[in-house]
Formats: sequence, structure tokens, C-alpha cells
Amino acid sequence: MSFFNELKRRNVIRVGIAYAVASWVLLQVVDLVFEYITAPAWIMQVFMLALALGLPLVLILAWVFELTPEGIKRETAIDPAQSVAPQTGRKLDRVIIIFLALAVAFLLADRFRSGSDAVPGSAETTQVAANATAENSQPESAGEIGESSNDADKSIAVLPLANRSIQPEDAFFAEGLHDELLTQLSRISALRVISRTSVMGYAGTTKRIPDIGRELGVSTLLEGGVQRSGNRVRINVQLIEAATDEHLWAEVYDRELTTDNLFEIQSDITRAIANALQAVLTGEEQQAIEQKSTDNVEAYAYYLRGRALSRGFGRQLDDIDRSIAIYQAAIDLDPKFSAAYAALAVDWTERYWGTDKLGNELMHALEALQHARSLAPESPETLTAEGYYHYWGYLDYAQAIVAFDSALAKEPGNILALRGEAYVLRRMGRFDESIAMMQKVISMDPLDVEMPADVGYTLLRNGQFTLAKVMMNRSVTLDPEREFSRYTLAEALVVEGDLEGAWQIMGPGDSEAEAYNDDLRLLVARAQANNARIDETLEYYQSTQTSNSFGPDFARALVYLDRGEQSALNALLADLQTSAQKAERERPGEEATLVTLISLYALQKDQANLSKTIAVFYATVKPDALRIAENRVIPIAYAIAGDTEAALDYMEQLLEQYGPWEFYYFAINPSFNNMRDLPRFQAMDKRYRQWLAQLK
Repeated sequence: MSFFNELKRRNVIRVGIAYAVASWVLLQVVDLVFEYITAPAWIMQVFMLALALGLPLVLILAWVFELTPEGIKRETAIDPAQSVAPQTGRKLDRVIIIFLALAVAFLLADRFRSGSDAVPGSAETTQVAANATAENSQPESAGEIGESSNDADKSIAVLPLANRSIQPEDAFFAEGLHDELLTQLSRISALRVISRTSVMGYAGTTKRIPDIGRELGVSTLLEGGVQRSGNRVRINVQLIEAATDEHLWAEVYDRELTTDNLFEIQSDITRAIANALQAVLTGEEQQAIEQKSTDNVEAYAYYLRGRALSRGFGRQLDDIDRSIAIYQAAIDLDPKFSAAYAALAVDWTERYWGTDKLGNELMHALEALQHARSLAPESPETLTAEGYYHYWGYLDYAQAIVAFDSALAKEPGNILALRGEAYVLRRMGRFDESIAMMQKVISMDPLDVEMPADVGYTLLRNGQFTLAKVMMNRSVTLDPEREFSRYTLAEALVVEGDLEGAWQIMGPGDSEAEAYNDDLRLLVARAQANNARIDETLEYYQSTQTSNSFGPDFARALVYLDRGEQSALNALLADLQTSAQKAERERPGEEATLVTLISLYALQKDQANLSKTIAVFYATVKPDALRIAENRVIPIAYAIAGDTEAALDYMEQLLEQYGPWEFYYFAINPSFNNMRDLPRFQAMDKRYRQWLAQLK
């Protein structure tokens, strides 16, 4: 008997087919389960490897053993005339048919699921947000929110370019090129380009293209890789239709590693994508994507490395210092590199914004900005840096808006400029415009964690409570560990009276917690009169006092007042007086010094000096529409100093500027217990309770 006939007689081929089909069906089930429990990708890879290794083992067993009515026996121990292999083969045929039917069912179900699923960031989710906004806001903001669903046919996500170089450090090169390509595409007004923040999570992903397209709410995706070797670079890219996983265009660029070639490749890719999506480029856009910012390939490599590290907002100081050094290295190699100067200016301004503002960061920022202005005054990079310099540097809102608008006119998808202008508009009190711009950012950056929390916080101030909680929950879902996300949701829960829910959302005490979290935890614990929670919060209070935060000393003073612990209060008051005198000598007239004096005069019940210092404070600080809602030190200072009328005036002005929901803070705060019987306080409290009843 031939070897092939013996394989058929022993059912080895049938067993192999049955194993393969059953494994495929099993993998579909496992993939579905892992998707819903968000298991790491490596678990699926291990599962696939185990099934692959099992195939030769199963084939060997099918050759060596045979299933008989008496059980499993070695094939050599069975008389071929008595073998039941033919009957077993027919059973295996039925098993194969069953598993094939299951495979077909899975394929059909998957096709149905691909067409009907909706996830955060998709057009469907965006439309829900639009509908909710339309019920609570001005018409113009609703139009902006729904924008993403109108341009889905010209939307694209550029997945992180794979680093195929031998040297691991070339990963920065690949990531920087990816960021530059996003910048090129963002200059085309007809396209909606998903930002870097949302796509970076797909680096090395095993997810299917249709799934990624649904999650990001786009019609097309670009994927590819970069290989840098010596003086050559190889870049391969392919444009894919998300819904069908069909390739629309692909190209391989194998060139000498020069800046001319790199910029030409980026321009070619950008034009090819625009053509594939039928996006017409204006003459200015065509010119913009062909511009070359440097002739020095090493300077450009440093710049790309800096782009890979930079975000322009929300970074730790060490990370900012690292990218500052890298941009400076690029400038040292090419002193006429305007984009590097602009990026350096943004980084120095970000460093100033995130510190105590006592260093020379702004001087360095201005020096870099002046170089960028002299080299490329109208470039989007220079104009964006200009906007942040005016905003973060001096809270000069009018100048910042002009700069950001100019940058966006040249690069409509500039996320950094969009974010900057959204925050400036909020500080100017133009909440509807700010919310609309924030929602535009979300449509371009659907997986960003920070912006939904900021939108929710702004909506809460604007009285759009239902949509505010939707956005806050979205932010917490995307990253349950992010402190500001949990804080915004906790504040919303406090507004509607759920103190315990707010406490649980904020989580346990943390010595690294931000000041706003400490303050809200203390408010909840004091409102609950829960001494254990109060002491826990005070133990971790590490923030310094600002106009928007108590700081550890004033926080303890409020607790001592609540508890009537006069001796402890007197000791703390002596320390606070020493600190205030030192601050007056070393940093007279600064905001932090004035806030320290305000809390000192309040505790001393010195109404005259308190009133004078508050007047100086308002004359010193820049205008900020959020200040009256965020500044809790001044109204509490009025209350504990006994200046009841001034405290009530503050509350009435706050409610007039925002709405009755802002009274939640005074309604539950023990510092205002001595005012609860006053007619003005009761009138505001009644308005808040009526609003709360309508909300529920």
C-alpha cells in the first residue's frame, strides 16, 4: 500500500483538516472574548502559537494510534481487516462539515458586526454628543460637534510607521517622520486627519483594519514602515479603505538619505492620499506641502527625535528638558532651522507655564521665537509658538487668538493651535465657542483622554450638565487612572449631591495628588463631617497655596475652625504669619504672596487689611473668566473674617455669571454655616435646589 493511501486509510488527512477548521473556529471565539475583556495582544499570539505547535502532534497521534470500540490502540496492534478506520472517517467528515458551517456563520456574523458597531470616537458617538449639545447650548456649537460625520469620506488615520531598522534608536526617526507626515496632511483643509495622540496606541497592533477604522471614525488608513541604513532610507506605505480592507494605493520609496529626498517622499505621499480621497488642494496648500525646512539631514534627524518626544502640553519637566536639548542640537547643526526654533519656543513656554514662573524660561522662549519670526514669520509652526507665548507667557488673550487663527488658516488640522485657542476662548468666557473648538479637537483626536475631561469641565461651568457627565465618563473610561478625569466627574457628582460617589471616584489619598483633588476631597470629607477622611486628606496635602487652592496650612486652619481647636489654630497662625512676612520680603506683590496674606488676614479677622489685599490681588492678576468659579480662597476668607456681605456679594456675582449650579459649593461647605439663615443665602440656595430638582 502506498504511503498516500495509508495516510487516507488511517484518517490522518481528515484529522488534520478537522483540527485546522476547529482551530480556526476556536480562534474566532477566543478573539471575540479577548476583545470584550480587552486582553493584551500577546495572549492571543501565545494561543495561536500553541494551536500551531499542536498540529504536528495531532498528525503524529493520528498516524500512530486508532480509535476502536475498545478504546485507543496503537495502529500496529490492529489487524487491517478488523480496522474501523472507514467508519471513523465518515464521522470525521461530519465533524468537518459542522465546523465548516460554524466558520461560515462566524464570517457572516463578523461582516454584520463590522457594519453595525459603534465605539467612542465614531461618527455615531459624535452625533449623540451633537444631539445632547443641541438641547443645552447655542446652535453654533452643535454644528461644530457634528462635523466629523459630514467629512467621513475624506478622513484618514496614519498608523505609526514601523521601525524596520537594525538600530533601536531609529525608532525616533520613524516616529518623527510619522509626526511630520501628519503635519503635512493637516495642512489640507479638505481632509480630517486623526491626530498623533489617538493613533500611537495602534503601534504594533494586531487589530484588523475595519476595527481600527470604526474605533477612530475614519474611512481610510495609511500604514507602513521605515528602514534607515547608513546613507539610505526605505519607506513603504499603503493606503487602505477601512470598511473593506481594500488597498487603494501603495508605494515603496528606496532613496539616498537626504533632506531633499525625505521632503519629496512626504510630499508625494500627501499628494497621493489627497488624490485617492478626491481632496482638492489649494495653491497655497500645494506650496506648503512642498516646502523644505532644512538642508541638514542630521539636524532634521534631531528635529524628528524632538517631535517624537514633544506634545506641547501636559508633560513633566524632565521630558520638556529632554526635548529642549534635542531641538537645540538641531539648531546647532542648522542655525537657520525655523521649525526647530518654533518648537524650542513652545517647549520653553510650556516649561514656564508648568513651574513657579521665577526662572528665565520666557527669556529663552522669546529668543527662540524671534529667530523663528526672522526666518519664517508666517509658518504655522512660528504662529503656533507665537500663540502659546502670548497665552502661557502673559495671558494676552487677544494676541494669542490672532496668532492661533493665523496658524489654523494655514494648517486647519493643527491640533496644538486648536487646543490653545479652545483654552484661550474659555478663559475669555466665550464658552460656546470654546466647547465647539474642543469638540472639533475630539473629532480629530477621538482617543485622547484629556480633552473629553476638559470639555466636560467647561460644559459643567456652562450649565450643560447631562452632556458634561457624558464627556467626563468618556474620559474616565479611556483612562481610569488620570487624576483630572476623575476629579471632573467627582465634582459633577458633588454638584448633584452624591458626596459618597464623588469620594469613591477620587480614590485613596496620594502625596502626589494635584491641589484641586486635595481641595475637593477635603470639601467632601468636611461636608460629611467624617474625621477619619479629613485627617487622611490633610496627611497627604502637599500642594502649595494658590488662588485656586488652599494649600496645607489654610486647609488645616479650616479644619481647626470646624472643630473649634483654638490652640492648634493659634500655633498654625503664628507659622502662617512668619511665612507671609518672608514672602513679602522675598516676593512682594506676587500672586502667591497676596494669597498667603489673604488667608492670614482672614484668620486674624482683619477685615480692613483683607479687603485692601483682595483689591490689590484683583489689580495684579490677569483677567480670567474661570477665576470666580475656581477661586475658593477669597469667598471663604470673607466668611471666616466675618465679612458676610462681601461673601454674599461674591456668591451672587458667581451665580449671575454662571448659574445656580455653582452654589453647590456653598450649600455644603461648613465655612458658610453662619450664613444659612440669612435671606440672601436662602434665596440662592432655593434657586440651586430648584435647579437640582429639575435636573433629577
